[in-house]
Amino acid sequence: MTSQSKFFQQATWVNNKLLGIETFLMALITIALVAAIFIEVVCRYFLFISAAWAEELTRYLFIWLSYIGSAYAVYDGSHTEIDVLKQAILKSKSSRREVALKILEVLAIVTTFAFLVVFGKLFFDYMMRIWATTQTSPTMRIPMGLVYLPVFVGIVLCALHEIYLLLRCMVKQGEDDAASQPEAQ
Repeated sequence: MTSQSKFFQQATWVNNKLLGIETFLMALITIALVAAIFIEVVCRYFLFISAAWAEELTRYLFIWLSYIGSAYAVYDGSHTEIDVLKQAILKSKSSRREVALKILEVLAIVTTFAFLVVFGKLFFDYMMRIWATTQTSPTMRIPMGLVYLPVFVGIVLCALHEIYLLLRCMVKQGEDDAASQPEAQ
């Protein structure tokens, strides 16, 4: 077994663990969301009082769910994509169509990763300024840094999935190259 395949197996293991953690957190957050909404409905329509903390908690849980789900969607390929170039390549009659598709895939991964790095750095700097304040949320008195934290966590998870997707793309290309070469006699 080559060191490249061992490295890729380890990267796959790490990526699968991340996906498992993301799935668990999304399920847990969904359960907490349903419970908070249920409490708010019961308080408002049966007890005729407002549970403002439940509304605020629901908002923050939904933000966490959105950003963790966004990272999961990056790996799954579930985000909206503009595939004009891909469709044009697929319709072409070029013998190099597969190579062009592979280059396009790598370009998409690299540009998305670059965007995540730049946006992550800018947002991290902004988040550090928020953490430096003593501002808290209106009802629950949660530090506002925690309110902004899911954005940064989502960016990091998305970037990690993009790295894995690039590795997978490169390993798949290496396997395709090895399979296309004639065997030595």
